[in-house]
Amino acid sequence: MEKKDKRPVYALMLIIIVGFTLYEELSLRHSLYKKHVALWIADCLPNFLAILLLAFGYMVFKRPGTDREIGRSIFFLVVGLVLYEFVQLAMPHRVFDVKDIFASILGGVFAYFTIWMIRS
Repeated sequence: MEKKDKRPVYALMLIIIVGFTLYEELSLRHSLYKKHVALWIADCLPNFLAILLLAFGYMVFKRPGTDREIGRSIFFLVVGLVLYEFVQLAMPHRVFDVKDIFASILGGVFAYFTIWMIRS
């Protein structure tokens, strides 16, 4: 039995994530800062969303074949964002934040299990 192509589902998820990211960057984040509510969410959400954007973009454009390839790719996306967080220690006007590391890891776990559920 041939597996059905899931790219349309991944593409729809990517469009939803891009839309939410635009909303988050253009409206939600400023609103959270203005109201002084859940500032840690406003600070960490971009890292969480970055992993989702990259992971679903990868699924749409690369079309990996195995769960292992998907897991390895998401792992390296997370490693890249975590390393970038440490590089910010040496960059002027940038801030290192441990919460961003946790958000990147959580985004990677969420992306992997969401993709796994779609593939099942």
